[in-house]
Amino acid sequence: MNAMTGRNGLLARGQVALRAGDMAGARACFATMRGFWPDDPDALHGLACIALALGRADRAISLAGRARLVAPPGHPHLAHYHEVLAHALLACGHGDAARAAIRAACLYRPDDGAIMLALAEIMERTGDMAAAEAAHARAVTLSGVAARVAQARFWWRRGRGAAALAQMRHVVGNAPHDGVAVHELVSMLLAHDHRAEAETVLRHRLAHDGADGQARATLGALLFATGRLRPAATMLRAALRHDPAPETANNLGLTLMALGDMAQAQAMLANARRAQPGDARIALNHATALFESGQHDQARAAYESLLAPSPAPDAATLARVRFNLGVTRLAEGDLAQGWALWESRLGFMPPHPAAHRLPRWQGQVLPSGRRLLVTMGQGLGDAVHFLRYVLLAARRAPVVLEVPPALHRLAATLGQAAGERALHDIEIITPDKNDYQGVACQCDLFSLPMLLGVHAVAPFRPYLGRDAWRPDRHAGPLRVGLCHAGNAAYRFDARRSIAAKALAALAQVEGVTFIALRPDRNPALDPAFMRHELAEDADLLETSRLIATLDLVISVDTLAAHLAGAMGCPVWLLSRFGGDWRWAEAFDADQAEGICPPVCVPGASGPAPASRWYDSVRVLRQPALQPPGRAWQPVIAGIVTALQGWVRRQRRLEQFH
Repeated sequence: MNAMTGRNGLLARGQVALRAGDMAGARACFATMRGFWPDDPDALHGLACIALALGRADRAISLAGRARLVAPPGHPHLAHYHEVLAHALLACGHGDAARAAIRAACLYRPDDGAIMLALAEIMERTGDMAAAEAAHARAVTLSGVAARVAQARFWWRRGRGAAALAQMRHVVGNAPHDGVAVHELVSMLLAHDHRAEAETVLRHRLAHDGADGQARATLGALLFATGRLRPAATMLRAALRHDPAPETANNLGLTLMALGDMAQAQAMLANARRAQPGDARIALNHATALFESGQHDQARAAYESLLAPSPAPDAATLARVRFNLGVTRLAEGDLAQGWALWESRLGFMPPHPAAHRLPRWQGQVLPSGRRLLVTMGQGLGDAVHFLRYVLLAARRAPVVLEVPPALHRLAATLGQAAGERALHDIEIITPDKNDYQGVACQCDLFSLPMLLGVHAVAPFRPYLGRDAWRPDRHAGPLRVGLCHAGNAAYRFDARRSIAAKALAALAQVEGVTFIALRPDRNPALDPAFMRHELAEDADLLETSRLIATLDLVISVDTLAAHLAGAMGCPVWLLSRFGGDWRWAEAFDADQAEGICPPVCVPGASGPAPASRWYDSVRVLRQPALQPPGRAWQPVIAGIVTALQGWVRRQRRLEQFH
């Protein structure tokens, strides 16, 4: 009796350790049993389970096979010996033997739901989907939530998403507090982009179990994805308190970066990287935070280190690393390497439909009668910046330029402002026209400088608008275009855009009328002193006509700055610290007096430099990395002082004339 008590105690402790993942503790118990009872089938089975968990399937086959042979007829655990043998055989590639072993397990325990699920798994993995379907159905009749969840996962893998979702909704409806089922349902809902329903399910889960760190982490990531940044940060911080997972820290770092809290974002992403050093995505995000904080050398080194490991990161991550390294090279003024690496965006951006049926242009001269299709894959500001290269492409081939409707009429003015005519025709179309007649090949607008071999910024000539901008000496207030915010969907918009209240000091400048350069009006977000003259449905040609009436444009890094710059209109460009590569110091240029009113930012070493991209643009950079609420204060102070001095000079000129 004492021996049996000792055996049963060792067996119980070994099984507890095995379920807890304590392989060393489990092995000690089962090995001790074998020391006293070498052919104890339960000890052999326990050691087989350990061998299988540790990747020693061959050893597991030997141990489980021995357990099956030495077990007396009618032993209550024979089915489980056959089950672990089946999994081990499958791991070694013996599909037929695995199916035979799991069927034997079912003969011993035909009403065991767990064994029926094992049958379903092995049949699916060996390609017998009908048998797997039947086994899942049988398991559902034998057991509860776990079997239904497994069946839903099976349907999901088989492409039956609607059936899987219906199953999981049924499961959660009947077991609303089952965490595994809830998270499975949420995962499926998010995969189908049912974000609102997923959020509802998660909030119900947290109302029942506020300590569910996974639910908080998933909800935080969902809030971040839908642009609710501050609630996302709050939720993700709470998630970290319950479950300090590296992925949650990564998501919080991204959220803080989007909020403009770069110091905290860097710290959080550094923590996530230390906790999970092999995750290239986290390392990429940390490097991006370094770049956005103005630490370009450190960011470049981080990107380059991500390209070195073997094996390399997955294809999508590798493409993003190369793209970001390209951005860094561009910010350094290395256009040759920058353009080449920048092409990696084509590896993760959705391809244009024409890319599936037309070969990519390689920069060659096309045969007579054949045309080049140029498409767009990024924002309107980027498009305006890169339209200059269409004129160069049209020296080699007739061009069909596909642009969004808002850009259609403006794009038709390409080259008119400087009286420049392309060698070949440029036809402007919109995506709904799809007139690709005579088109031989295609490329993305943003690939043009690389394909054309443009490795330097050419001397600037206005290239958009009916006519080049000219100063208009007029009595009355100066007309200053103002664009203080860009697209809120841009991931760094919190650092780029300026809150209306931060611009209040501009209202104190006498002799200036501020004109809005965005057609959409939002009284809650726009400065009250700004006049709206654009119709709400204005396209970019109408915006260019308004810019032609202005004395100056003040804009954050968005479409308005590029459009005014392309027209040759004076622009004070407000650039965030460590901002977009186009406004990096590598592209600073000396500016002739009088092209654009000079302006200084307190704390800067001198007047704001001109840009080589547009010679009428002066780049006003934030002097230090600070949270968005404080970062723009010195820049706005410099603008107020400069505007006041400019108004005085203009009045003196009026008196002189």
